[in-house]
Amino acid sequence: MVQNSNALVTGLIKRAHHTAISVKDFEPAKKFYCDVLGFVVVGDIDHRHDPGLADAVGMPEGVDCHWMMLEREGYHIELFKWYTPEGRLGPNRQCDLGYTHVAFQVSDVEEAYKRVLAAGFKTFAPPLSLRGGKAKVIYIRAPEDFITELVEYA
Repeated sequence: MVQNSNALVTGLIKRAHHTAISVKDFEPAKKFYCDVLGFVVVGDIDHRHDPGLADAVGMPEGVDCHWMMLEREGYHIELFKWYTPEGRLGPNRQCDLGYTHVAFQVSDVEEAYKRVLAAGFKTFAPPLSLRGGKAKVIYIRAPEDFITELVEYA
């Protein structure tokens, strides 16, 4: 991969750190990421409203949320449940604009598929080979219909 030497933050980015997800129902999301995907809780603040949070996330003063940081092998999922203001939930299709899913590379997508189904989650399809067999994927309907991809590379 060629790096763009003209990018403004060239040399400053160390690695990807986390994906943030806002949910309406906190416990099912936590259970999915911890019990199914193997993340562990490394930070948990209920009714987080520390100074500067509203400004940092571009919301009005008086924000209040349940915040939790989950970690697995150096990568983090940051969960939010906003009490104030309350967030909106709507279906998000893969063709919709904005972030559409988070993906994790697995060693055996067929086995992952069996385990995901055994845990009570649904996928859009059984494991499918894509890009001429270079990748085999499943897309899981995580809690609140957030999409999580598991991908095995040839």
